[in-house]
Amino acid sequence: ATILSIMSIHCVAHLVHTFIADDPQPCKHGDTECILSRINYFIGEKSTLGDRDINLVKLDPLPVARVNLKQGAESAVSIDLTFTDNNIYGISTMQFKKVKGFGEDLTKKHELQLHAAKLSLVGPYKIKGKVLILPISGTGKSNMTLGKFKLMNVFRKCTKSLSPSVNSDISIVFTGKPFEKDGETYMEANNLKIQVKPQRLYYHFSNLFNGDKALGDNMNVFLNENWDAIYTEVQQSMQSAFAEIFQAIISKVFSKYPYDKFFKE
Repeated sequence: ATILSIMSIHCVAHLVHTFIADDPQPCKHGDTECILSRINYFIGEKSTLGDRDINLVKLDPLPVARVNLKQGAESAVSIDLTFTDNNIYGISTMQFKKVKGFGEDLTKKHELQLHAAKLSLVGPYKIKGKVLILPISGTGKSNMTLGKFKLMNVFRKCTKSLSPSVNSDISIVFTGKPFEKDGETYMEANNLKIQVKPQRLYYHFSNLFNGDKALGDNMNVFLNENWDAIYTEVQQSMQSAFAEIFQAIISKVFSKYPYDKFFKE
């Protein structure tokens, strides 16, 4: 579910391009309706291509080098789960619904609310621990999906019985922290928080229990039947892990130009 979140922040990169682009024209400070329309315009136009003008990488798919989720023994889901060299698919399907902030005072709270039709985190994983009442261990490839999705061939046989899920809502909130460079004021994202509300989450982990097919298939069924209880347990650690990634990305984007240069005077 958090994977959803993780994609949203990259859309903030599009927000920057929105402000400084010549066509369409940039928005005024705090003009949230203008900012909202520009974000959605660039998500649709640039998320699968990237933009060299602002060093914006291709966002769909989006490479994710490493994410580690670690839950203590006091949790009903006490796991050590690491995703390495994964990709996030589906950022181009996101629609921003509401924007707050981005006024002249960059230290105020900035908020982005969006709706995601489908988001998938796909790639190698390693897991060990306990999920609710069952032990779990394995190293292989995984697919965690929120929203409607198109299955990759590697997972087609294992997940073909899964029906499309409904959509998810995501909010990103952060405050701006000013810093000076070459006599100009730039913004760094600070205290970023992400909240993801999925209406459904699907899991598939290949090669669980050293490749024991019966145990692995049963565990995947168990994970999908109990997705809500599992997500409730790991929600905070997942959102915190991805919030760190998103905060770094936003800060890098806004370090490209002085804050006021993103807006039209």
